[in-house]
Amino acid sequence: MTILLQNVKLNNQTTDILISDNIFKKISPNQPTTADTVIDCNNFAILPAFYNTHSHAPMSIFRGISDDKNLFDWLNNDIWPREAKLTPEMVYTATKFSILEMIKTGTVFFSDMYFFSEAILQAVSDMGIRAAVSFCSCDLFDKQKLQTEIKKTEQFLNTPNPAPELIKKVLSVHAIYTASDDLFRYNAKLAEELNTNLHIHACETQKEVDDCISKYNHTPIQHLDYLGTLSDKTTLAHSVWLNDTDINILADKKTWLCTNPTSNLKLASGIFMLNKLLDKGCRITLGTDSMASNNSLSMLSEMKICALLAKIAANDPTAGSAQTIFEIATRNGAQAFGLNAGHITEGALADCILVDLNNHLLAPEYNLISNIVYAADSSCIDTVICNGKILMQNHHIPGEEKIIEDIKKLSNFFR
Repeated sequence: MTILLQNVKLNNQTTDILISDNIFKKISPNQPTTADTVIDCNNFAILPAFYNTHSHAPMSIFRGISDDKNLFDWLNNDIWPREAKLTPEMVYTATKFSILEMIKTGTVFFSDMYFFSEAILQAVSDMGIRAAVSFCSCDLFDKQKLQTEIKKTEQFLNTPNPAPELIKKVLSVHAIYTASDDLFRYNAKLAEELNTNLHIHACETQKEVDDCISKYNHTPIQHLDYLGTLSDKTTLAHSVWLNDTDINILADKKTWLCTNPTSNLKLASGIFMLNKLLDKGCRITLGTDSMASNNSLSMLSEMKICALLAKIAANDPTAGSAQTIFEIATRNGAQAFGLNAGHITEGALADCILVDLNNHLLAPEYNLISNIVYAADSSCIDTVICNGKILMQNHHIPGEEKIIEDIKKLSNFFR
């Protein structure tokens, strides 16, 4: 299949872009209109799509069900008891709804850690988006449960991948406060053997750090390093509470840090030190966390909050520039998972969004990236293309009405 984006604005220049199979095949003006699909892109600009590197997609079913609480009250009293009632069918329905919102807001990839992973795999395949999917292991320091979690991880890895061109199976462990050293070591060794990614919550709250120091006499980062979990294929979600020793370890190991500013603000977990971490050579990506703790999966709103918090954290209005944040949300996220994507260049994977330059939020056109980071919302995104296929056009995703109807029906179970 071929798609020709005709007269599209790229880096302030009007050109044509030919998408063939799943890559940007040719970028040059005045190309012949012989493609299978030709899109007139007058008044559209093309941009890389977004890569959300930390989420729990099935938790969309819990949006708005438990707000204005601290993390451990929220988890213990509202989220974990409801999660115990979930079924694979529920997870499938809720994941499709999350993916619908991601596509609507320009996201074409998400890294997910949850359970009933087979249902998530199928939802991703059916929606045509990219994902790194993992079974989120968590043994609660119980030796019998440790063996159960290992078996579940192996079962997940042996499950057929319904869309290997889009989905990468990865590994994840929930956190220092819910998983034993043996479970971390098992996953670290397996990740190295499989040459795959490892996803962990780390240093999300001051309490987590204090408890870890009390238990192990060092910080979560230092303990994760001791357990052999840190590498250039590890993503640590949140990473708010870090000391200088932690930062040096993370920079040395080239570990990816995924900041989730909205979730961290909503739960009063803390403020990510973006500028300091970048200055020290750390590698940063951006994620939304779940709909239950963020209430949105929009990387557009996440970019704005990330930029503003960077300025407050550094007490410097030049910190967290629009261009820096945009790169973190696009190219960095793709790079963290080994994708040649997040940039519009010949040979790169054909993941992109078309934004409507007639939308009032993108006017005037002094600086498109500034407008996208500081002003845009989902109404600016007309078309989303992932892996060379159109997922949304004219703001519409095929079947979206049924997906919304299904999540509404499912929510009655949790009222």
